[in-house]
Amino acid sequence: MHPRLRITPSFIQGGVGKLFSIHYAPDCITSESECFVVASSFAEEMNRCRYMGTMLAQQLTQQNFGFLVVDAYGTGDSDGEFRDSNWEQSCQDLMTAVSYADTLGYKQVSIMGVRLGALQAMQISGAIKNLKRLIFWQPVINGQATLTQFLRIKIAASMQRDEKVETTQEMEKQIENGQYISVSGYEVGPDLFKGIKAAKFESYIGAVSVPVGWFTVISSTDRKTPRG
Repeated sequence: MHPRLRITPSFIQGGVGKLFSIHYAPDCITSESECFVVASSFAEEMNRCRYMGTMLAQQLTQQNFGFLVVDAYGTGDSDGEFRDSNWEQSCQDLMTAVSYADTLGYKQVSIMGVRLGALQAMQISGAIKNLKRLIFWQPVINGQATLTQFLRIKIAASMQRDEKVETTQEMEKQIENGQYISVSGYEVGPDLFKGIKAAKFESYIGAVSVPVGWFTVISSTDRKTPRG
């Protein structure tokens, strides 16, 4: 652990349950301090990004920035099960995280949207009065693309186990008919599925009025930037 890193875990009250938060604080929170509130990615991607988030927090706190991660309802260590989560509630929980940053003493907040979280950051950006900027980390610009990639994990697993392989269209139809689909231990229901599917970059761009930092990492200069 970095010697200057101050970490405070806590539970805060969300709209439908308690939300787990981790606050990485700078040495001193002043009227000039800015807090980066994380809009996390989807399912297993969220867990895989934890370590990188901690490394970023170590660097930001040295520059007098705060870093706040709040798990949405049904994810991480917050109340609820993943199958209970939905898009609109996750957006509300992100607003709760922004409000919590205010109570910690930050006068300015920015949202760092990781992958699918970038779309949630865009959706709520117009409702945040003290928003300074948006930071997109390997952003997804189309929710449907995330769902397709997610369902393909189930297809690959079925092929490895010599089970009947369903197409993404067949699985989508099951969800639209009210069923849940389990992928790598994550149960996705109709509400969450429909919310993600409807999320598109162009739907929210008109509400964004702050600077945007967009970071996309590719493995080599020969590869094209992913379309998301």
